[in-house]
Amino acid sequence: DMGSKPVNRIENVSSLRGRQFAEDAGPMSHPIRPESYISMDNFYTATVYTKGAEIIRMYNTILSEAGFRKGMDLYFERHDGDAVTCDDFRAAMADANGVDLDQFGLWYSTNGTPTVTYSTEYDGENGVFKITLSQSSNSDKPLFIPVSVGLIDKATGDEVVPTKVLELKEETQTFEFENLKGDVVPSILRQFSAPVKLVSSSGEVDEESLKFLAARDTDGF
Repeated sequence: DMGSKPVNRIENVSSLRGRQFAEDAGPMSHPIRPESYISMDNFYTATVYTKGAEIIRMYNTILSEAGFRKGMDLYFERHDGDAVTCDDFRAAMADANGVDLDQFGLWYSTNGTPTVTYSTEYDGENGVFKITLSQSSNSDKPLFIPVSVGLIDKATGDEVVPTKVLELKEETQTFEFENLKGDVVPSILRQFSAPVKLVSSSGEVDEESLKFLAARDTDGF
């Protein structure tokens, strides 16, 4: 179905990676909220519009659809018809859901494409699977990066852990999944939950895991 959500998401991310990632890596790299500009034309960029849309999408990933809806309701209640700022939007999302999104605000002022590096470990004796995530970016402080993950059983091909959003807020964090009956293949960065580059700590591409996920993953992206 060429009009399905997974296909639409793949097309959007392909455009982001092809154009905006290149902009982030070049001499014209800038944050989605530039600190200064020469003319208004400077705002018509892939970073401001395409990456900016991904930042808004991350609110939905972090807060859930219901939480995002609550944030939007409060935002319109407070600011309908007003001139507003990015911080006004972030404050509405935070206040409506009773969460602290100050760290998330770093996305607005950080240029470049962050990199998330991952490594995994399975403890068969205790049925525990560990994912270690590390981040690097142009920010002086760690960003708040939502990393959506699911686990697929290696033996059966069944999804044993449905999508869970891991909140990467430190330079390096390890997340544990317990009570597993067998080894698993992780499906990391489902739905492209954050505009980042995802790389293995080994620096190599696990072709076998990619083939397995292509056949078994429940995430269309």
